[in-house]
Amino acid sequence: MSLYYLLLPTLNVTGCNWESSHLTRSLPLTAIAGFADYLVSFELADNAADAGAGLEGFVVCLHDGQIHEGLSKNPLALCKGNGLSQTQDDLLNPPLIPEVKGSMSLSLVVALELENKSALDEWLKTRSTAFLQTRRLAGGDIIGIGQPKIYIKRSDLAREMGRLPPGWFISNGADLIAHEPDHFAALINAVAWFPAEDKESQNMSAQSSPFRRRQHPGHWLYATCVGYQLLESPQPRRNRSHASSDADSSTNHAYAEPVHSLAKLLWTRGVLRLQNDSTVDNWLTKNKLLWRWDTNAPSRTVYLSTKAL
Repeated sequence: MSLYYLLLPTLNVTGCNWESSHLTRSLPLTAIAGFADYLVSFELADNAADAGAGLEGFVVCLHDGQIHEGLSKNPLALCKGNGLSQTQDDLLNPPLIPEVKGSMSLSLVVALELENKSALDEWLKTRSTAFLQTRRLAGGDIIGIGQPKIYIKRSDLAREMGRLPPGWFISNGADLIAHEPDHFAALINAVAWFPAEDKESQNMSAQSSPFRRRQHPGHWLYATCVGYQLLESPQPRRNRSHASSDADSSTNHAYAEPVHSLAKLLWTRGVLRLQNDSTVDNWLTKNKLLWRWDTNAPSRTVYLSTKAL
């Protein structure tokens, strides 16, 4: 098997969800990961099975984005029977927090292990456009797409991305707070314009500045959801998220809470300024751009990381 990079350029998405968790408004990395998972595990598995595609990660380049306040998360939840059976009083809990909707233009790179590239080439010719035009990304509609392409050399991928509209790569910033004793406080301080005072600053003289300098100058940082931590072991519960034909089946569910971390915005022109063979080969890994799922069994956590392939 060989590693390839599938470029899905300039995807214009409208009506997408910018609420990555109940605490953060940001580019929804976990939703983009779900899109990549669906592409490989369902679309390619069903319609390009001979390719033997395996997902190895994804890269996000944000070209543009706008955020506006949306409506309640699920108006259908207010209907009796949740729209499935109007005679049953089985309402879902109505949402209390409005959605945060918007639009975005982004390019995705999906890293794939392939057994047969020709099968993927055929999918690109016959199905890729129809697939992208009829699927949703982060809850929004894809209303414009570029021409998907496949690359085996990272240098060729970098040169092609350099021809795209400028934007920002989404990089992993977890290392900036990894060694802090209180990760959540460190996360808040990292993105705050005026970080909260620590014990040391509280003991400073009155003539000193009441605020510390920004902890990570020179970085464009934001907080986002990167995964989930189970609060219990999965239990067989009635599946209320599927159609009525599945309503009586038992599916394992577990309550979970979002895991938050830091992401960095890296200007594409700076990342793609290739100088030698070393930077050509390592630009994805060096800049921590290739996101993939990872797990921590003791803490029952599944999260996105940027470990090198």
